[in-house]
Amino acid sequence: MFRTGSGRTHETGPAAEALRLVRVSRTYGTDDSAVTALDGVTLSLARGTFTAVMGPSGSGKSTLLQCAAGLDRPDSGIVRVDGTELTGGGEAALTRFRRGRVGFVFQQYNLLETLTVAQNTVLPLKLAGRKVDRRRVREVLTAVGLGDRLGHRPDQLSGGQRQRVAIARALVADPRVIFADEPTGALDTRSARDVLRLLQEAVRVHGRTVVMVTHDPVAASYADSVLFLADGRLAGRMDVPTPDAVAERLAHLGDDVTAGV
Repeated sequence: MFRTGSGRTHETGPAAEALRLVRVSRTYGTDDSAVTALDGVTLSLARGTFTAVMGPSGSGKSTLLQCAAGLDRPDSGIVRVDGTELTGGGEAALTRFRRGRVGFVFQQYNLLETLTVAQNTVLPLKLAGRKVDRRRVREVLTAVGLGDRLGHRPDQLSGGQRQRVAIARALVADPRVIFADEPTGALDTRSARDVLRLLQEAVRVHGRTVVMVTHDPVAASYADSVLFLADGRLAGRMDVPTPDAVAERLAHLGDDVTAGV
């Protein structure tokens, strides 16, 4: 059974706090082969913010995103999205919550090659049994620059266009929180810039909350703030990030991990 903070229900409107993790830990494997991906992480993100998550390889970035999005279950701790606690609920209820409140954008797009742009975009609505508003779908696809590509299939699109479809698919269900895992990792510089601006617009114009894992300091500079991870723990935060400042902080994090600090 999902629990809502302060007795709030979804119908009363969005929570002021988009995401809260309390002492969240996640370990993979057992005994000598056990690897601690997250080690007691506590954080809070306000609604209507764009946050980048960065750290060295193996620092726990993707695990943090997956646990926060309800795609993976932590071993301990509390995960609360839009005021609703995800930990402790059944799988069916968790799936329903994700479909109604959470959007996902991944590096590999995850589009079905046999479906058109429009069909890929509405797929989450159909899976959730929700009514499809064709005008809304067209508006969203036009907003991401694909208004003239509704009938195209993924193999007729560039990488940047495919990622725009993935963003439209995340937006069309009106999620409260959008989780993006390396959304620009496979894109050229121009396409990456366009995708990052779309994510910014989702926050600044439409009031969504975006949490993005990235390894790219330039991509991170589009966010309002950056959270740094090292060895599965929070290792700092930077507000109003710039590419140079982020790169410098990352270099020090790498040194700390190598030195065992």
